[in-house]
Amino acid sequence: MPAHGRVRQDDRFVYLAVALGYVMLLPPQLNVTIFGSVIPPYRFFLLAASLFVLSTNLRGRWNWVLPDFLMLFGTAWIWLALYVTTEFVDFFTSSVAMTADIGLAYFFARAAFRSLRDLRLFLLLMLPGLAVMAAVVTLESVLHRHLLQPFVGDLLGMRGYYPIDERLGLMRSRGPFPHPILAGIFFASFLPLYWLAGLRGWPRVLGIVTTFLSFFTVSSAALLAITISMMLISYNWLSKRYANFSWRMFFILSAIVIFALEFGTKSGSFNLIMRYASLNSFSAFNRVLIWRYGTLNVQKNPWFGIGYAEWERPVWMFSGSIDHYWLLLAIQYGLVPPITLAITTILALLALNRRSMREAYVDKMAIRGLVMALAVFALGIVSVSIWLSTQVWYHMMLGMAVSIGYSLARGAAPGRYARYSAPAGAIPAPPHMIPR
Repeated sequence: MPAHGRVRQDDRFVYLAVALGYVMLLPPQLNVTIFGSVIPPYRFFLLAASLFVLSTNLRGRWNWVLPDFLMLFGTAWIWLALYVTTEFVDFFTSSVAMTADIGLAYFFARAAFRSLRDLRLFLLLMLPGLAVMAAVVTLESVLHRHLLQPFVGDLLGMRGYYPIDERLGLMRSRGPFPHPILAGIFFASFLPLYWLAGLRGWPRVLGIVTTFLSFFTVSSAALLAITISMMLISYNWLSKRYANFSWRMFFILSAIVIFALEFGTKSGSFNLIMRYASLNSFSAFNRVLIWRYGTLNVQKNPWFGIGYAEWERPVWMFSGSIDHYWLLLAIQYGLVPPITLAITTILALLALNRRSMREAYVDKMAIRGLVMALAVFALGIVSVSIWLSTQVWYHMMLGMAVSIGYSLARGAAPGRYARYSAPAGAIPAPPHMIPR
């Protein structure tokens, strides 16, 4: 396109998203406790950003679509469920916290992102922070020593206990996150984005290398996310070169495999994945037990859940953690929030997929990268639970996907090139394009 055919971009909204991204990388030692509720810095940011979300909607920057109503309904249901199951103080503080981490994170991304250019700019500006934190994770793992969080704790005069958990001869590093699992799945989720978004040169290479450094969290969820992402990226490469490797065939074969595992084996697909995808046999068995007894809790309390009460399980299951994000939501708040969230995710993926079929090559690859990142993340949290900034990032990515998918579907997304009309009459082809 000629230079005069471009639409001027307003990048201030993306800069706000980048600011939130860097605030999310702050260590937990900077969290503040108010009325017994832990408030991370990013939560202050999101609560203040609610005015930004409201103003951008009133000015018509983004319009309501079905996924937005689903997210609003799911977030409101969390308030209702907690009102039924908890005391007032816990009800209010927890409801505000979950509204910020889920609802506001989603709608903030809806307001901030409108085009693939916004996504690319976000990835480019986030790269320095991600690279530095990934380097910290690597150093901590290799040196078998926590570096970042004890350093920040000493600066603030805070003492803390930083356990050392080792696997494969490495320490499970956490970097700025409260748990290695959160660090691992957070960094790994960027792999399809940096690989396919359309960045060139050293930013693309550094972004890819940064995502692979999530290996040093030695987390099964991170390794599984990297493995599945690379499989999808490889299949995407094959689909561009061989007509037989279509995505329709991929989904058909995947459905057949899952069906065969579910009904052709005694364990079922979930149990087999947990058994062979986990680095620790005990944690794999524990996840199977969590699913078995957690679903019984949901059956007893399907509408409003149990809040933050102890969930029912055998006495010999000492740990009360629930390593399954979707199941955790159902146990705590009932079936409505995870179902609305899952439907929103599916609608976002479908909207992006429809647009990828009609976009130019570079944009098509970027859309596929976002589809892969969101899908792998949604599947990855079947085996782990996410909270704090990692939970915020998932819902930001979901809001980003809805914005890009639905705005492109209407064909009038701000930030895209203006429509170009060829002048009347024959246009001579440049000499280098004449067939010889």
